[in-house]
Amino acid sequence: MMPFPFDLLPSSAVRSLSVRTGDFLFHEGDKTIGLFMPLNTSVHLIRTGHDGEATIIHRASAGTWFAEASIFSETYHCDAVAKGEGEVLKIEKAAVLRGMQDPLFATSFCHTISGQLQSLRQIREILAIRSAQDRVFAGLVAGLLVGTVVDFASTISLSQEATFRALRELVKQGKIENRQRGSYKLTDS
Repeated sequence: MMPFPFDLLPSSAVRSLSVRTGDFLFHEGDKTIGLFMPLNTSVHLIRTGHDGEATIIHRASAGTWFAEASIFSETYHCDAVAKGEGEVLKIEKAAVLRGMQDPLFATSFCHTISGQLQSLRQIREILAIRSAQDRVFAGLVAGLLVGTVVDFASTISLSQEATFRALRELVKQGKIENRQRGSYKLTDS
């Protein structure tokens, strides 16, 4: 089932793609064909610098959409690589552009983009925190631990070791609880 507002588009505008780990959905410089939504996998958007070093610029998890900037661009500005086996929806660029003529679609699309922008700004603020423990706590407060602790560490740009140390210390301080492995919850105090 397509999430709102994409359910307002014709069903012919959406195609399901089967992917495996390491499959590319597009490469930097490819002509844009649309945006994508992982259904039961994740996709990393990767940009390679002049020095050849690859940087993950976004991690798209199941149920989120990415490459929205492609709607207004001729080419993709990065690579998109599947991080697991699963299904990804491809939503045609032309259909999205036509959908922008519908006020309900356009408003909903912009609302989602606005929410994503706010989230990215919040993450940027968290990344500016120097103390690993404070950064981990801020990330927990922001609700960024939605997958594994390893993914969380990557999201807040800390090593796994530093993240686990900070989590252990926060548990000792009583700021968070660890009821089961990999699951942390803020305490009520």
